[in-house]
Amino acid sequence: MVVGSILSCGGDKKPKDILSKGEMVQMLMDVYITEEKVNRLALQRDSATKVFSALEQKVFEHRNLSDTVFKRSLNYYTDRPVELEAIYTALVDSLQLREQRASDHSRIQ
Repeated sequence: MVVGSILSCGGDKKPKDILSKGEMVQMLMDVYITEEKVNRLALQRDSATKVFSALEQKVFEHRNLSDTVFKRSLNYYTDRPVELEAIYTALVDSLQLREQRASDHSRIQ
């Protein structure tokens, strides 16, 4: 997949409790999609925040990951802008591919 090919190269060693670049892409994609689902519900802000928090927790559970590890990883990569840029480039590519597949699938039906 796009994620693996873009993120397979890496230089310095990261701490064990930090997600890999590929894992970050997957988590950010899940969080982004969850956020979009909540936005499409057109809820008031406070209700949307509550719904998003509940759904976000389910994303963490599905990935068997704590929000602490995710936040720590995000902070780690934020301090490394080149790596963060690679993560976001892969995220955008993955989301575009997903959107294209969904579009192709809807045209077939």
